[in-house]
Amino acid sequence: MSPSDHRNTLRGSPVVVAPGKVFIMGEYAVLDGAPAVVAAVSRFAVGQFIAGGAGESPFVEEAVRVTLEGLGERAAALPAGSVWVDSAGFSAEGRKLGLGSSAAVTAATVGAMLEMAGLPIASNRDFCFTLAENAHRVAQGGIGSGADVAAAVHGGLLQFRRPPGGYPITERLQQPADLRIVIFSEGQSASTPDLVRGVKAFAERNPSGYASALRPLREQAELFAEAFAEGKIAALLDSARIFGTALGMRSGVPIVTTRFEIAANLAINLGGVAKPSGAGGGDIGVGLFGDEGAARTFASRVEQLGLRVLDAPIETKGVHRRQPSASL
Repeated sequence: MSPSDHRNTLRGSPVVVAPGKVFIMGEYAVLDGAPAVVAAVSRFAVGQFIAGGAGESPFVEEAVRVTLEGLGERAAALPAGSVWVDSAGFSAEGRKLGLGSSAAVTAATVGAMLEMAGLPIASNRDFCFTLAENAHRVAQGGIGSGADVAAAVHGGLLQFRRPPGGYPITERLQQPADLRIVIFSEGQSASTPDLVRGVKAFAERNPSGYASALRPLREQAELFAEAFAEGKIAALLDSARIFGTALGMRSGVPIVTTRFEIAANLAINLGGVAKPSGAGGGDIGVGLFGDEGAARTFASRVEQLGLRVLDAPIETKGVHRRQPSASL
């Protein structure tokens, strides 16, 4: 049973669940219009509208506000209240894991509001994404690409791109048959907004250095997305390897930690790739392999290094209403 499969919820209003995410490829480059490959994973935020309740986080508060505005006249039929959200499945040993909890919380909040207003998520998914992405961006101070929200809303494996000045484009992907994915963590909680702000500060200090550092990230993100869609494992591993090496970008921001560097070298020796997932900072890493045995060996050895392999399989369903007496 996946973490957070069952929660104590109140009778009456709909219960909504939204998955977490991992970045497979495209961190930072996606902020400049390159594609990201992102996967929804089986860690869940569980939300339910509570009449008379109050928002317990800026993400819940903003999601409620944006959804009420988006509902227009329908909002008048809703009682005063907010959404209660349980995101305990995104923490381990007292530390928050970088698996997209804020995006999942936002998506679950919007979904609970829509269901309460009589707009089923299943037939209003694009509307749900628009509201959740807007709310998440505001609550996070304008930082981020929206790829994590796309994973929470749509589920599965996605290619996500945000053209400069344009609306996000999301395409569903199929995992290549022989590709094995290992998700791991150093156990350090990292702040995505702080890390992204650090990289932006580097861009302002040294525009030419930033452009030079970003170029290989953009190029390899494009090549990886193409190889992934075509199921070309050797090509996608090559692109991921170059991308991972370039992620350090000499920005002064600790995107790649020492233990992650060791894990990356171990993966290369096993014929695969390991790199930070998301903003970096020792939070979440992802290993990619074209061989089951190599993936198992990597998982065993990184735990000997003090890293933790996470149980977070890919979740095919995005945010959805949970039926009574049913698991996710």
